[in-house]
Amino acid sequence: MKTKITIVCENCINTPFPLIGEHGLSVLIEADDTTLFDTGQGLGILHNLKTLGKDITTIQQIILSHGHYDHTGGLMQVLQAIGKSVNVYAHPDIFTNKVAVIPLGDQTFEAPIGIRASKEECEKSGAVFKTISGLNTITPSIRAIAEINRPQGWQGFDERLKVKLPDGTIKNDIFNDDCSLIIDTESGPVVLLGCAHAGIVEILHDISEQTGYKEFFAVIGGTHLESAPPEYIKRAINTLKRFNVKKIGTSHCTGFRVACMMHQEFKDSFVLASCGASFEF
Repeated sequence: MKTKITIVCENCINTPFPLIGEHGLSVLIEADDTTLFDTGQGLGILHNLKTLGKDITTIQQIILSHGHYDHTGGLMQVLQAIGKSVNVYAHPDIFTNKVAVIPLGDQTFEAPIGIRASKEECEKSGAVFKTISGLNTITPSIRAIAEINRPQGWQGFDERLKVKLPDGTIKNDIFNDDCSLIIDTESGPVVLLGCAHAGIVEILHDISEQTGYKEFFAVIGGTHLESAPPEYIKRAINTLKRFNVKKIGTSHCTGFRVACMMHQEFKDSFVLASCGASFEF
């Protein structure tokens, strides 16, 4: 059976349909059943699903890539629209108090960027949370991977992204909750990224190590390379080449400059995975 991947929420719009663009990501995966990966901010999720002709009540499970508001903000709306209990797969750290510490001249501004609803509120709306830890099978064709293996002392590129501990201490977010999907399709394995906060290079290598895959047919989603140094962007491009990726679709947090570099490097193999775009494998 063919696998169809549709970008439901994203920063930009890719079709003439009257969709709502927003800073965030949500992806619908239709295969033997229907899976929703992330829910965007919540501004466009229900409108866009309806406009794209998708029946929200057919969603059988939801997977959350990490605990930022722009990937989880529509969760409550989706749960309420489904109207029954549904499994929600996520790493437990999605409920940590995530904040952005933004420099403003000589001072800093602290902004909450975590999931807006509590676990208890989600459960009251029908969420049945299932823990993602390491590599986990979600459906016969979908696996999720979190707690990505990274070098000791690894640190993300976006220094604004932090977690706030109960005692008020603020520290760097190491993103153990950063979750990506491996989807087995008729065309070959497809990797679906949320934001790749754990590093696209490290994610692809860890997936390869744990699954044995030496090639990926497609890599789609947010890569968070906008704030990465030039040498890491070069490593990311070389890693995509090493795994002989035939379709590269970037979105959301990749950044315009890096998307242009990807297009220049991969030519017709590259596409913008914008709101409304769909891929069949």
